[in-house]
Amino acid sequence: MRISRSGTRPSWRLIQILTVLAVLTACGPTTASPREGENVQTPTPSIPGWVPTFGDEFDGNPGAPDPDVWIPDVGGTGWGNDELQYYTDGDNVFLDGRGHLVIEARAGSDGHRCWYGRCRFTSGKLTTRKQDETIVFAQEYGRFDIRAKLPVGTGLWPAFWLLGENLDEVGHPEAGEIDVVEVIGKRDDEVEQHAHGPGLHFGAEHILPQGQSVTDWHTYGIEWSSDQLTWHVDGEITRTLTRDEADSGWVFDRPFFLLLNLAVGGEWPGSPDSDTEFPARMLVDYIRVYRAEDQP
Repeated sequence: MRISRSGTRPSWRLIQILTVLAVLTACGPTTASPREGENVQTPTPSIPGWVPTFGDEFDGNPGAPDPDVWIPDVGGTGWGNDELQYYTDGDNVFLDGRGHLVIEARAGSDGHRCWYGRCRFTSGKLTTRKQDETIVFAQEYGRFDIRAKLPVGTGLWPAFWLLGENLDEVGHPEAGEIDVVEVIGKRDDEVEQHAHGPGLHFGAEHILPQGQSVTDWHTYGIEWSSDQLTWHVDGEITRTLTRDEADSGWVFDRPFFLLLNLAVGGEWPGSPDSDTEFPARMLVDYIRVYRAEDQP
């Protein structure tokens, strides 16, 4: 390439500029980093035999999770269990900027009133259903996975669960409930797995292998078909409910929406005590949903 004019040699400054331009051209176009609080939509990984339908890897910078997907469920009504927390409008739920969703339970009222008076705790609850009952995401059958670190302590109750989209029409338990994972109180090696329908109260706890704790990273999930529900932890099948076993309690032939929350107190699991540490954090690495390849 001839750079100089009239036989003169180019300056070192010109050479430096041209070198930088050549490097940028070779590297291709640059992509700007996400702005503060901006959500990053990372594709849901594929699994043999399954087709991704929904997912969130929570890879955004610090800030709120995607408001078009995750809807805060707000209030301090006790939620049918005399719970003590007030679920705030997103203040207790955020991305930590390191690839995790955080749901944080805190001591104190933050100015909120609960069913029993001034709230003792605040926390967070997210769903894929809006307050006007519009469904953002719901699915009938498939595979639903969450990878999470869950807090333990007297009075704490983290959960990932599903409810039938006709909840407001028929009520609970007629609409159906599938509890992918729940942890109760101090039981750091016990994973609660349940399903509920009319006359149906199925499930019990799964005990983790010796030395393991729900406060470490684990993957919890269900595989759901027209014939059965199967729960798994870290890829190991832990429990199965068949349609025949559920009998008239099987109401799992309709789309269900998603819920994530960290409850505090109530009849189950009881009130926190002086040993319960706050703030308590539920960390979620991802939520992934699939349908079977042979599913219409």
